[in-house]
Amino acid sequence: MKLLKFPIITITVSFVLGILANHFLRLPFLVILIFLSISFLVFVYAFLRAKKQLFQNILFGICCYSFVISLGVFSHYLHEEIHYKNHYSKIMKSENNELRGTITSVIKPNSKYNKYLLKINQCNKTEALGKILLYYSKENKEQLSVGQEIWINKKIQPIQKSRNPYQFDYSEYLEKQNIFHQVFCNKGEIVKIKLTKNFDYYIQNLRLNLRNSFTDHKYDETIRSILDALLLGQRSYMDKETIDKYSKAGVIHILAISGLHIGILYFFLAFVLKPIEKIKYGKTLKMIAILSFLWLFAFLTGLPASVTRAVTLFTFVSIGDYYNQQNNVYNAVAVSALILLIFNPNFVFDIGFQLSYAAVISILLFQPFYKRCYFTKNKIGIYFIDIILVSLAAQIGVLPLSLYYFNQLPLLFLVANIVVIPLASCILIFGSFTLLLNFIFKPFALLCGKLLVIFISIMNSYITMISKIKNGIVENISFSAFSTVLLYLFIGTLIYWIYNPKWNTFRNCAFAILIFQLSFIFIKTEENKADELLVFNSKKSLISIKEGNKINVFTNSIEENKGLINDYSRGTFTDSVHIIPLQNVLNYNEERILIIDSMSIYKTKLKPDVIVLIQSPKINLRRLIKEVKPKVIIADNSNPFYKMKKWKETCEQEKIPFHTTVEKGFYRLLK
Repeated sequence: MKLLKFPIITITVSFVLGILANHFLRLPFLVILIFLSISFLVFVYAFLRAKKQLFQNILFGICCYSFVISLGVFSHYLHEEIHYKNHYSKIMKSENNELRGTITSVIKPNSKYNKYLLKINQCNKTEALGKILLYYSKENKEQLSVGQEIWINKKIQPIQKSRNPYQFDYSEYLEKQNIFHQVFCNKGEIVKIKLTKNFDYYIQNLRLNLRNSFTDHKYDETIRSILDALLLGQRSYMDKETIDKYSKAGVIHILAISGLHIGILYFFLAFVLKPIEKIKYGKTLKMIAILSFLWLFAFLTGLPASVTRAVTLFTFVSIGDYYNQQNNVYNAVAVSALILLIFNPNFVFDIGFQLSYAAVISILLFQPFYKRCYFTKNKIGIYFIDIILVSLAAQIGVLPLSLYYFNQLPLLFLVANIVVIPLASCILIFGSFTLLLNFIFKPFALLCGKLLVIFISIMNSYITMISKIKNGIVENISFSAFSTVLLYLFIGTLIYWIYNPKWNTFRNCAFAILIFQLSFIFIKTEENKADELLVFNSKKSLISIKEGNKINVFTNSIEENKGLINDYSRGTFTDSVHIIPLQNVLNYNEERILIIDSMSIYKTKLKPDVIVLIQSPKINLRRLIKEVKPKVIIADNSNPFYKMKKWKETCEQEKIPFHTTVEKGFYRLLK
């Protein structure tokens, strides 16, 4: 365990800085190579020089961390597959492409398509690499399985970027997983070649067998989906209503296997296997058994970031316990992070990865103060107090990220966790035991399965009750990335003040919260200065006019556009939103906007500056252009594609700018 004596925390932070530097700067490979070579040579020089000195100066530290930063930059570049010459994007054509690849995972389907991740082996009969998102029409009832090698001849399409302001960008999310394109296939357009029984195939097959082992229990869909989430890390079978209830109650983390679940299994296994320590080599057998079970559990869940992080962390904890050494838990956390980031640098952008580490570090930092809150010596009382304190510490750690990514704050998370965490622990332990008994002794497994139903039913009923409490969650909170950093700065100074209750540490804490508040006010003020008119990319036509802290939204489909309206008002830090039915004429910044809908009624005497075409109007666009001579013509997503294509050709001939929201995204008109 000598590894834990090194400054792993600062080394890990430096490696992360290198990853972020390459992500945002996008440095050329030659520049990265020069930076890496120079930093390595300087590090070697500083290392040889430091060996001759009794006391180290700051030079060695700077050289060391500069070299680690360069390694982070280099590692992130190497893990971006699009840089390689044999990446399919370097070989593909603008029309159809012959693709040969293997299904590596099954993704949650949508209403029309089953979704898969396809690893490319060949592109246009040339050896290639890369991953593509495959959509296969549900008209073909036969689904593809992991390990299935297929051949298709289809057009490769880019994954569309967000077409509306402040929306979640799915394409950006996939790019961080080295997925840049997608393919849509209908019935009969996929040729199966062979089934490759690779690692992914056996893992998926094992997971399906484990899931099917619960068939004889005859659980309803809700019970099955909870078990799939807690035991197998599969949330794709869960309905939206159940997810919403857990989210509103502030316990959505229960449904995503993380450090909490791995910690429960680790301490339970350590307790059960403790008698083994008395036999010869018992301690070694105990460690091997625990690590084997934890890593098997991780593989069964598909090795998501949160599970891999947690199992890696508890691996180091288990090894430390084996050697009877005083663990530096913070270094153990840093080692686990460093190993994961070396394996896949893009983990640093994974929301689950960020939330897991934020929660674990926060719990560890606040843990020394738990005993001050014990008002009883009763073990049951202390247990429930620990649940409250751990939940509160975790919530503090993930608060900035939750506000930034999810824009909501559950107010009843403590009330929910005090019941849900003990129940989830029972479900996880009994569920794992039942899963094993399904293959060993079915009658006893069915008996344990009934106990599982009781636990899950109680948990679901309690969550449903909590989620129905009015104002139990604050939603649609405006929060920026800069505010997230400043809020973490405040939390850091707060923890430092708790550890060192002095005047100067309190002053730093107060100064940090003041900076956070002033920055929030500044951001809101600057956003409210901007005035603009937007035509959204919506199939139900949505136009907005923002003036200061007020937004007027024009639409005839409020419910369908509710999400877009909330995203926009939150992103612009706007408090006042007024919904108004669509009108045919709008005035903004001394410009007249003519909106022509399916009624195709308009007055040419208005002489509009901007024309917006919605809901497929039947008009002679060429004649309209000659009559009013607009500055620009806009067509939103409520129009059919063939009409927009025809309008575009007409505008090009008449030399009038034409903007389609489907191709170019929302249209913005500034004051």
